[in-house]
Amino acid sequence: MSHTELVSCEAQHPQRSRARRLAERGLTTVEYAIGLVAAATAALVLLRIFNDNAFFQALMGWVLSIFENLVDKV
Repeated sequence: MSHTELVSCEAQHPQRSRARRLAERGLTTVEYAIGLVAAATAALVLLRIFNDNAFFQALMGWVLSIFENLVDKV
């Protein structure tokens, strides 16, 4: 469908195009809401992981071993 056909279609059915725009605006709001929920869930999961002492100790040991290997090679 060309641009000209779309324009003429909207001119013939102005109510339908307005309704479509309103529906799309609502979908955008829903997409933002889902994105915010996903971001909050990811933040909570990361917070839970990093508050786990065993995980933090393993991560700290891994980072320190990398730095020790770098220092030994220099």
